[in-house]
Amino acid sequence: PQFKMVLNAILNVFATNRRLLETRGSLIIRKFCVLLNAETVYICLSEALSSYESSTVNNITTNNPTTITTITNNVNIANVKFSLEFISTMVQTLNLILLTAIELQGLRTLLSESFKKPNNDKLFYSLFHCWCHNPPSTFALCLLARAYPTAISLVQKFADLEVTVGFLMQIDKLVQLLESPVFVHLRLQLLNVESPHHAPLLKSCYGLLMLLPQSDAFRSWNDRLTTVCNLRDSLSGGGLLDGGGGGLAGGATLPKWEVTRVDEKKLLKRFNDVMEMHHDASEKMRLLTTR
Repeated sequence: PQFKMVLNAILNVFATNRRLLETRGSLIIRKFCVLLNAETVYICLSEALSSYESSTVNNITTNNPTTITTITNNVNIANVKFSLEFISTMVQTLNLILLTAIELQGLRTLLSESFKKPNNDKLFYSLFHCWCHNPPSTFALCLLARAYPTAISLVQKFADLEVTVGFLMQIDKLVQLLESPVFVHLRLQLLNVESPHHAPLLKSCYGLLMLLPQSDAFRSWNDRLTTVCNLRDSLSGGGLLDGGGGGLAGGATLPKWEVTRVDEKKLLKRFNDVMEMHHDASEKMRLLTTR
């Protein structure tokens, strides 16, 4: 309980002092993950952020961030200014730390093994529940956890979202991160053209490409995917696929859990609910500003 109180207090400080979040937020969270258990820190932060979401929409009455009073373990934490915009920003920050901080290598490994063993998926589902407040971060989480069918489903839903400059900047940054060592497993899996995951993975990557405007990130990612497609065409033309035995995957298929164990219907419903929540909040804010 005291640990959760501390994390709630930190979120309160970040919500009221955005400058601190921008300049020292990453350092503070990384230090917590080093001193304590990174998995516990991330799960507790995601649960804390998610716990405010319903009240946030219902209590929009002014142009200022929503003031919410919550009771956590019988302890009153008052004057917490959590807006949906802050929750989204916080998720973006946590996701960037997750993908880049060396201190969180162990957490990234846990996520990449989310569907290898029974009951290994608690971390993924807990983060996904909160990460939905920031669509690019949700997509990155699915790639990290190797939930590729869910990733392509998310990309298709991006067509229904309002594409802002901030959204495109996050997609551009994500493509840069996909070229980093963190996602080397993803780039190598693009070679497994006979594997069941290849089609949803390749479609997810191309979906990301289609979201980008013409830019350096677009060209670099397009070059990467073109190389993969050339390889696939070469193997197919040489008779090395479909049982030829000479393909990179050697005719092997992925374990069943990598393809079927993700509860995609539940995840997409959660994503739709959160996007609707953000839409409703935006509409309420527009009505207030036009009065």
